[in-house]
This record gives sequence, structure tokens and C-alpha cells, in this order.
Amino acid sequence: MSQNKSVIMHLLSEARRGLDLTHMRLPAFMLEKRSTLEMFSGFLAHPDIFAAVPDHASARERMVTIVRFYLSAFHATRTGKTATKPYNPVLGETFHCFWDLPGDSSSTTTTATSAPRPDTQQTQSLVESGPVPYASYNSVSFTAEQVSHHPPVSAFYGECVPKRMYVTGSIHTKIKFLGLSVGVYNTASLKIHLLDHGEEYTMTFPNTYIRSLLTYPWLELGGRSTISCAQTGYSANFDFHCKPFYGGRKHQVSCEISHKSEKLPFHKIEGEWNGVMYTKFSKERRDVFMDTVNTPTRRKKLLTLSAQDPGESRRRWQHVTEALARGDIDTASQAKHIVEEEQRADARLRQEQGIEWQPKYFHAEGDGWVFNSPLSTRLNQK
Repeated sequence: MSQNKSVIMHLLSEARRGLDLTHMRLPAFMLEKRSTLEMFSGFLAHPDIFAAVPDHASARERMVTIVRFYLSAFHATRTGKTATKPYNPVLGETFHCFWDLPGDSSSTTTTATSAPRPDTQQTQSLVESGPVPYASYNSVSFTAEQVSHHPPVSAFYGECVPKRMYVTGSIHTKIKFLGLSVGVYNTASLKIHLLDHGEEYTMTFPNTYIRSLLTYPWLELGGRSTISCAQTGYSANFDFHCKPFYGGRKHQVSCEISHKSEKLPFHKIEGEWNGVMYTKFSKERRDVFMDTVNTPTRRKKLLTLSAQDPGESRRRWQHVTEALARGDIDTASQAKHIVEEEQRADARLRQEQGIEWQPKYFHAEGDGWVFNSPLSTRLNQK
């Protein structure tokens, strides 16, 4: 522990306030045992809430459920009490998984050989042409790809075929040194599409801060974010409150949901984004809106490690993860160095041959990245 603290002190002495740390190579002991691409999959760790959105008849209830899904997502992307940093994905790295919805269960890994049920052939055909072809017919699937290294951009896509809905987006993160803390600033473009309702929900995200670098680093969210739907006129505004230096509580969030035709919000929410959040009716009355402590996440399913492509996250970082799990920091550092050197060698080769990198699953569109074959496109081809 004292040796690790000495390394942190050295990093702090070399850094200056406002320094861009986005591409800084951190020592292995500061790493989380997963890639950033896998971390983003936590956004769909409550797939049942996501899949429930289009079930509501009114646009107002759909908006409230979208907000519930959004507020359920943040705690699932953060693991452990001490803040650590997931691996920086290498260019072209991918991650694929799916979650069975209630009523469908199997093992937590798959071999992509199970036959579809006779009454689900059409749905299964759409699943098989989607981002995770081995997913079960009644599931939410997810795929992510590192589409750019300079700047670092991760693109991701998720869908639920039975509910005719999907989410697509990309995130460009910038990491800055702030003295005794680190700020992770997210420039994100994310949209949820409800095809049967003709609705598109656009979302933004708060920033992330890692505090108390010299003692027990902890993570908090801070800043404002929004959800809006142009088709219905509903919107939600969020404030993620940073803890004051003296006093105050950690992890506080507040939200107001409103319609453009109304002067006042019709729904107010407050609480802890990694705890319990309440619908606020008055000073005396509030009801539970989302309880992240007692609402279990569903376990994601992946191909077995040996069946994964060499470019998939868990296989790409396998030796780093195994060494960290053993507490073997030296071996983890060596394995991490090998992955990073392979990326540099690939980049040099492309430069020498004049080859421009082309992502496999996504393409640039406007200011963001979109999945090459979203559910809406595949439905039109049927």
C-alpha cells in the first residue's frame, strides 16, 4: 500500500492542474478488472426497466419510465467502494453481451447453437441479424466498439427486438487533473428509439469526479444532464450535486420532469443515485421512485472466453485481469504493456501502408457514431 501511495505521489508531482490525462498510462494497481466498453454495458443492467418503456399507453408514463431507467443505470456502471479506472479500450476492441428478460433463462455463457422456439422464428431471425446473433429471442442485447483512439471515442448499441426499441450512442471522454482529484468529462450522444410510438429520446450525461486521491479514492457524479423527446414535448432536467467540502451528503441527485405546454414540472425526484430516490410530493410526503439497493441487476451473458474473438474486451485483456485477480501487479503491468505495444505496432503498420482505420460495427454520422444496421433498418428489410 505504501509503495502504491508513492507511485500516486509521483504522478501528482509530475502533473499540473488542468492537465489532460486522457492518454496517461496509469499503473496497474489503479485499474479496475474490466474494459471501459464492458463498464458501459452496465447502462443496461436493468433490462426489464428498459424494455418496459414502450408498454405504457401514455407519452407521460413513457417519459417517467425513461427517467426511471436512466436513474437506474449509474450505480450499475460503478463497482467497488474505492474508485478505480477501467482499461482504456484499444482501437477496434469490441464487447458483446445480452440479458435475458424475465421469463427466459439459461446459463450465463452460450455457445450460439441453441435452436429458436417454433413460435418465435420471426423474432429470432431479427435477433440473429442484430448485434449479438447468439442472444436469446426474449432479451436485450448490447455491443460496443472503440471507434477512435485520438480522440478516444466509444460507440455502443443496444436493442430489444420483441419491444421494437433500441438505444444507440457514443461517448468521448476527456480526463483532467484537478489538484487532489480527477475530472472525467463526458461528451455523449445517446438516443433511445421507440419504433411503435415513433419517439426518439435524446440524453446527455453528468461528469464524473474521483476525489481523495491520496487516501481512499471515491467517485461522485456532478453537473447537469437532460432527456428530451421532440415528438411528445416532454423533457427531464437532472442536477447531480457534488458534495460540499464541509458537510453535506454524497451522491445526491434531483430531477424535474415537465411538458413544454406546462409552466411547472409535474414530477419531482430527489435522493441518492446509488441508493434510494423518491418522488417528492411535498415536504411531508414522498414515495420511493427507484431503489437501486433492493432492485437487483440482471446478470449479463457472454460467449465463453475461448469462443470470443481475440479483439473482444475480456479476451484482449485476459492476462491483465487474471494477474490483477491474483494480486500480481508486476505480471499485470507486463501484460498491460504488451496490449498497448500491440496497438502501437498496428498503428505504425497502418501508417506505413497508408491504410485508414474502419470500424466494424459503427459509422460516423453528424457529431456522433451510429450502429451500421439498427433494428429499424432490419425491420424495413423484412
